Amino acid sequence: MTSTPRTAREVHIVRRPAGPLSAADFAVAETALPDLAPGEFLIANRLLSIDPVRRVFFANGTAPLNAGLHSFSIGEVVESRHPGYAPGELVGHYQGLRDFAVGRGDETRKITAGGDPLEWHMGPLGVGGFFAYVGLIEVARARPGESVLVSSAAGSVGSLAVQLARLIGCRTVATVGSADKQAWLTDVAGVETVIDYKQADWRERLAAALPDGLDVYFDNVGGAQLDAALSLINPQGRVAVCGMVSAYDSATPFSERAGAWTWRMMTSQVELKSYHVRDHQHLWPAFQRSVGDWLRNGAIQTETQVRDGLDAIPQAFVDLIAGRSLGKTVVRL
Repeated sequence: MTSTPRTAREVHIVRRPAGPLSAADFAVAETALPDLAPGEFLIANRLLSIDPVRRVFFANGTAPLNAGLHSFSIGEVVESRHPGYAPGELVGHYQGLRDFAVGRGDETRKITAGGDPLEWHMGPLGVGGFFAYVGLIEVARARPGESVLVSSAAGSVGSLAVQLARLIGCRTVATVGSADKQAWLTDVAGVETVIDYKQADWRERLAAALPDGLDVYFDNVGGAQLDAALSLINPQGRVAVCGMVSAYDSATPFSERAGAWTWRMMTSQVELKSYHVRDHQHLWPAFQRSVGDWLRNGAIQTETQVRDGLDAIPQAFVDLIAGRSLGKTVVRL
């Protein structure tokens, strides 16, 4: 019989990034596991989520130095003093990035994978997928026949958002930062027009792809791509702001330039809205049902990059922020 572990290994941020993220900004440390109190259970983590927005927390102090970092994780209950959680059950929680965690019922949700790959619950059927669904369906209210632009469209969120737009019946345009991502979106995901924003003439290509203007922009990037999208947006256009990845790895945080595009929003009744999925939990069952069906019948394609072991986490973050990852990045324990 396997004994209950008394220690856990966890990833720390040990210095504030100044400029591009480095693997040397992280360390893996050992920490003691407390005895379980009534209502608690021990989780052996299986999959850990690597998310670009964490880069902001590393720099701004939200993630304390020399302490365990947090991220969405899926693990197996291995010991329990909670009547509602039994050993062997799978749960999702936010106590990554570590190999073992102590869970409580109000901070976890049970995962029923059925015959689906468990990785789907980290990406298209997880929180990232829900951000795509809520942003496109509820916030931007994309409708059949409209033009939809998605930035960072080969990432975990963007790749689902642009495919949802295609399934709704929208005309899809996407931006990415490499030829392999461009090929995946075109050949695998079925996106109509994909533009590499690292090409010198990307703005001209974007304008040519949207001769009748832009109705919906799903923004994961901010910066120059937001400026370009707003220069093309139609009256009553909608912008769902999901991320600002162009600012995440900069020594100087991105500062939005008001000026011209603010005036365009005012005079054309353009709606720009940020959001968080915690305010849209009523949509979770419909999201799980619709996206799950599309995944199973092949209407939505997904890509997962898997790294192995806690020691792989620092480089996984570096590669993700640098744009070297396609789809969802997870670490498997």
